[in-house]
Amino acid sequence: MTKKKSAPAKASPVARASSPKPTPLSVAAAAARVALELQQKKWEEAVKFFGARKFGEARSRFLEAAGGPRAEVADKARAYAQMCDRRLGPQRPQLKTAEEFFTYGVERLNARDLDEARTHLEKALAMTPAGDHVLYALALCRGFSGDGAAAAENLRRAIEIAPDNRIHARQDADFLQLASQFPALRSLMTNEPRAGE
Repeated sequence: MTKKKSAPAKASPVARASSPKPTPLSVAAAAARVALELQQKKWEEAVKFFGARKFGEARSRFLEAAGGPRAEVADKARAYAQMCDRRLGPQRPQLKTAEEFFTYGVERLNARDLDEARTHLEKALAMTPAGDHVLYALALCRGFSGDGAAAAENLRRAIEIAPDNRIHARQDADFLQLASQFPALRSLMTNEPRAGE
């Protein structure tokens, strides 16, 4: 007796429905999820490298994270990549003139990089000994460094060259703050010179 071969069973409609073909929408959602995860991973790696002061590695990861889909992460990553660039780039610009040294010194003073500011302001002063604006900035720098006597001496010289510097100092929030700490500065700012002085 020969057995009759039976035809293969057809898949039931229920079985076919349980494994649908991926729709374009579900593929796009999965791709978006992967992109978000990758961006987050690159951001976390970059932050670790940045904290370890490995700015080259951090920069490349930040740039990768900047290309991701979340705008707020991308914006922060671009900002941090620029910080890495500054730390990796040349530390000092090539300065030649007294005005360039002065401008860079003031920029460093505003950033409260006081040693760098003082170095550049003193170079500017060596090139223009009568530069009252340089002396004025140097007075602030020395005051912020805690040297009240040098701050007062520089402001005194700035006022001798251009008496309006006394008025400017009275209206300058930074000098007002320093004057509360250093009596010699306060005296220079408040006392008008007597006739014949």
